[in-house]
Amino acid sequence: MSRSTLHDSLRLELMDDVPVARLLSTQRVFDRAVERVAEFIRETVAEGQPHLLLDVRDAAFQSPSVVDRMRMVRLWADAADGRLRMVVVARPEFIDPERFGVVAAANFGLTVQVFEREEDAFAWLRAERAAELERRGRAPRGAPRSE
Repeated sequence: MSRSTLHDSLRLELMDDVPVARLLSTQRVFDRAVERVAEFIRETVAEGQPHLLLDVRDAAFQSPSVVDRMRMVRLWADAADGRLRMVVVARPEFIDPERFGVVAAANFGLTVQVFEREEDAFAWLRAERAAELERRGRAPRGAPRSE
């Protein structure tokens, strides 16, 4: 798939050193959107990026069913190959109260979280970065080391 095809479905930017993909409202078919995101995940992983923020608030399709969520996170987990943390920003009606997609994704090896607000999504990513650095024995800049 060419990057121009991806750009027809996703608006891409870099914020706080994190790739951000915003699903455009022109993408009206859920399955196509899921595949476009999977392709972008593969590219992000190939570029060595450890994090991705996906904003689907402008999605033009209905909230996915439980089965659709399962297929979606399975495809995204396969694309990430255990090398990416992902956070999704979505409208409230897209977020399952039981976080089914988040739980299913974890079962497939993808660390993902979903929020209504982009600020909360970035806060989660910063916390994940700090935890990863701590696990590796390096505190983030300006953060005290725990002894």
